[in-house]
Amino acid sequence: MGMQEVMAACRKCGNKLPSSSLKLDLDEGRMICPECIKSKKMHKEIEKELHKELPKENIAYGSATVFQSNEEKSSKIAHKCSSCGYKFKIDPETCKPKSCPYCNARVMGF
Repeated sequence: MGMQEVMAACRKCGNKLPSSSLKLDLDEGRMICPECIKSKKMHKEIEKELHKELPKENIAYGSATVFQSNEEKSSKIAHKCSSCGYKFKIDPETCKPKSCPYCNARVMGF
């Protein structure tokens, strides 16, 4: 005659099941069933995902602001004076400077 397995209740959800299928939850120091262990693992994974996403946003935000200021600087167009060959930058929005800062020749076009 086979031995009858001892039934035990999960200390978390109260489900009754064979004591051999209960596992010790190390965090809480109590015996819990496989279902509770499974849902606990899922919670941990979700928490990990949430924590992973936060710094990413901050980094992206930080680099976006850095990128913005770089873009403002690079919006100026390199120009070479047709008279003296002096190289300078022109802001296409304001079209300044209108003449070469070195020899004062007018800028004809970029």
